[in-house]
Amino acid sequence: MVHHDGTLTAFLTSVLSGTVHVPQFPDGLLNRPVAFDPAVPLAYEIRETPSRGPIDTESIRDWARAHGFQVPPRGRLSREVREAWEEAHPG
Repeated sequence: MVHHDGTLTAFLTSVLSGTVHVPQFPDGLLNRPVAFDPAVPLAYEIRETPSRGPIDTESIRDWARAHGFQVPPRGRLSREVREAWEEAHPG
């Protein structure tokens, strides 16, 4: 077992520079060139949303309060409030 007093970065630097030998690593591990393959982007679904134009969030807050929702005076509206407002105001 190898004990290293330092950060992970310092440990990796010492291993890669050859100043520390780790018996658990296979011989010749660092003799091969390192190659990296780029990640393949994951497929994702694009959801189309109706084009409404700009929406006044203060109007949504007023509507939500009038319909019993608790909303903060500023900041992001909850998904629940936004979906309820969209359902009440289609298109």
